[in-house]
Amino acid sequence: MSEQNKITEEELKSLQEAVTNLNQAKTILGDVTTQAHLTQLEVLKFSERLGGVQKELEAKYGSITVDVGTGEYQLSEETTEE
Repeated sequence: MSEQNKITEEELKSLQEAVTNLNQAKTILGDVTTQAHLTQLEVLKFSERLGGVQKELEAKYGSITVDVGTGEYQLSEETTEE
């Protein structure tokens, strides 16, 4: 039987800890990346909905600027210049 070469117990523990920490960090990064992707899809959905609402308002009122706090609106400058 040949003699096995081995690192010390302390070196092995240090190596195992480094591998464990790296794997945990990769898992966290994967979770964060997935959450960021899902959030980007939500932003896209909300942006498309906003665009639809804006088109509905423009069809009804023309080109306007709306105060989203009060609902008051003014005709856009391009409309008032015509």
